[in-house]
Amino acid sequence: MDASTINLPTACKNNYLYIQSSNMKVLLIASECAPLVKVGGIADVIGSLPLALESIGVDARIVIPYYKPLLDAVNFKLIKTFLVNFAGIDENVSVHETKLSNSNVTVYLLKNDKYISNGGIYFSPQHMASPDEELDRFAFFSKAVCRIFSYNNDIFNADIFHCNDWHTGLIPQLLQSMHNYNKSQILKTIFTIHNLAYQGFTKTDIAQKLDININSDQSLKWDATDDNLDMVLQGIVGADYITTVSEKYAEEIQTSEFGEGLHEILESRKNRLKGILNGISYEVFDPSKDPYIKANYTHGDVISGKQKNKLSLQKELGLTINQNTPLIGIITRLASQKGLNLVSDSLENICESGHQVVLLGNGDPLLEEIFKQANYKPSLKGKFKGLIQFSEKMARKIYASSDMFLIPSKYEPCGLTQMIAMKYGTVPIVRATGGLFDTVSDKETGFSFIEFSSNALLNSIMRASELYKNKGNWNKMVQKCMSQDFSWTQSAKKYASLYQKVLNL
Repeated sequence: MDASTINLPTACKNNYLYIQSSNMKVLLIASECAPLVKVGGIADVIGSLPLALESIGVDARIVIPYYKPLLDAVNFKLIKTFLVNFAGIDENVSVHETKLSNSNVTVYLLKNDKYISNGGIYFSPQHMASPDEELDRFAFFSKAVCRIFSYNNDIFNADIFHCNDWHTGLIPQLLQSMHNYNKSQILKTIFTIHNLAYQGFTKTDIAQKLDININSDQSLKWDATDDNLDMVLQGIVGADYITTVSEKYAEEIQTSEFGEGLHEILESRKNRLKGILNGISYEVFDPSKDPYIKANYTHGDVISGKQKNKLSLQKELGLTINQNTPLIGIITRLASQKGLNLVSDSLENICESGHQVVLLGNGDPLLEEIFKQANYKPSLKGKFKGLIQFSEKMARKIYASSDMFLIPSKYEPCGLTQMIAMKYGTVPIVRATGGLFDTVSDKETGFSFIEFSSNALLNSIMRASELYKNKGNWNKMVQKCMSQDFSWTQSAKKYASLYQKVLNL
């Protein structure tokens, strides 16, 4: 029986959840954790969710690889050394420890010179087709985690392994193999899909390196029929529960359009599949105290505050200085997933219709070149600026200065930028997919379109511009955007409830 089955006031239910949560020990296993190491959005999740879990009594800790750039920059406390057998050879692994900034949340970092700490954060910027050394690295990392934390130890005895993305997809299978399929000894596992497109396809010899017998498990045997293993597939079939980073994305990946070839398997596990929306940290993203922006502001002075920021950014970037020109911001990884072909195809029409556009991001070299060249088009002079880089400082300036924020993604598991934009009083224009569908309500907290086309995108921009002309109604939408609560608090409660459910399976 849980709090949802008892007729208790909300405050009592929250206290009941705290009592339950205080008994749980969860190890979040991932490739990144902000602010220690960040390449993608997963780092923000791993760096924020444990803080919210800690606040409701869950003992949530993190384990990530101790990458060489971290070794070169920081010397964390060494607490233990182990041997981990991989490819028939015993390898030294050392466990190091630190705390997340300004918190009591523990982060463990695993160091091994041969597989983990021998290169950059990733060997390849394109994780959809990762090189062999990347696959070996995370297979080794996964085995090291299991070797250290799935047996009784003097570091941390977890109740649940919370695995994240393909990098940790082999962990449920490893636990079963290493504990000889003895259910009483196998830790409970949750596998979170942050982006199904990146699956971690590896050669079948990875099983031998991990000392796993492919023929001993039906899912492995079936997966190996095409001469490779899919790490995400193994996470899906092996975990006790699967989560995604938004409710809509959990529905979408059960369809052929979004399922990346795994939709039938996901549909078969729908009773163990749940979408829990990611959150953002309002300690970090807060225009009233953001150190990077020209003028801080709150709900009360958002209009004047944003105007000051806009005029400053227009001057800095060489855009025509005009506080009445609607400024559209785009902050994104440059990837086909993000719908940027719609932006490039529509850019001149957007600017000709009286808008300015600022784009910040890097990634796909082809897209980088397209937006670099757009900077030199005479027709876009003073109207467009493409910044092919990533800069947190510039990102904050764009959030604070823009009137509208464009996210035309082909698919979007969750998306955080629309949540951040709303906090800064910037109205999102999004394609209604995944987490964008879950967080942006058309004509209430933004504008959305369904058809993946330039015409649909332009139509939504023009709808937003019509409202922008009516300053009173526009300000009402801005206020509504700023009042949305996308903090981690609610998401953490949902995860804590799921952890309890998994422990009771």
